[in-house]
Amino acid sequence: MKKIFGYFDVMVKQCFLFFICALIVLYFFGCVNKSEPNLLGSWVDDKVIYYQAYDAKWDDPSINPIFENEWEAKDYAHRNNMGSKLAQDTSHSYIVRVINYRYEIRQVNDWQDEVLHTTNSRQDGVKYVEQFSSAHEDLYMYDLKTGELIINSTP
Repeated sequence: MKKIFGYFDVMVKQCFLFFICALIVLYFFGCVNKSEPNLLGSWVDDKVIYYQAYDAKWDDPSINPIFENEWEAKDYAHRNNMGSKLAQDTSHSYIVRVINYRYEIRQVNDWQDEVLHTTNSRQDGVKYVEQFSSAHEDLYMYDLKTGELIINSTP
C-alpha cells in the first residue's frame, strides 16, 4: 500500500495546513472591497440618478416628474395619488422609481407614443432630434424635471 500511495498522507496534511492558514487570513483580514456597494445595479455606475413619481396609466412627461431627492418624489406621489378602484382610468396611482436620465425623446403620432431615446445631456437630445428629423416628423424632446417640451421635429 505504501508504494501505491507513497507520501499521500503528507500531502493531505500540507493541504489541510494551507486551508487552515487561508481561513485564518480571511478571518483577520477579510475580503476588503475598496468601493461602496452599488445597490441599484451596474447601470448607475458614476451617473446621476433621479427619482420619478411614475404613473403607468399616463405617458405624459409633465405628469411623471423627476426629482433629485427620493423624499421629494415620495411626497409628490403621496399628495397626488387619488381616486379609487371605482375611478378606474381617471385616477392617479404613482410609484417612485429610479431612473438614470433627465431628457427623453418620444415619437408621438396617431399610432404610437413611445420613448425612442433617453439622455442626461440636453445637447445630445437636441442633436438626436435634429439627426432623425428627416425620417420622423413627430419627435418630441421633453425635460422630465420641468415637464417642458424642449424641441420637436414638426415643421
